[in-house]
Amino acid sequence: MMSARSASTPGPRPFRDPADLVGQWVRLHEDGSLGLLLAADRTGWTLRTPAGTRTGKGYLAAEPVTRRSEAAPLRRRLRAVMDDPASQGSADLDLLDLQLAAHP
Repeated sequence: MMSARSASTPGPRPFRDPADLVGQWVRLHEDGSLGLLLAADRTGWTLRTPAGTRTGKGYLAAEPVTRRSEAAPLRRRLRAVMDDPASQGSADLDLLDLQLAAHP
């Protein structure tokens, strides 16, 4: 029997309180960006990426990064900025590695 939904359409995403994701590496549903969620509530959010800090207003739709395959490009970018004293690349990479280890 044929499904009414296209095979490429993702399934429904679980509803999460964005505050539960603070301190974790997340992927934004909006555009696929990856970053460390620094703050979030129902009115706005702040995300640190290797390229800088990003903020947004409104509800944050995101999910934690749990797969090494999706984190590989991010790990390369963090390693590239580790020597910059203004960057928190080393600490961010440590947090990412800990998060990935929790999801083998």
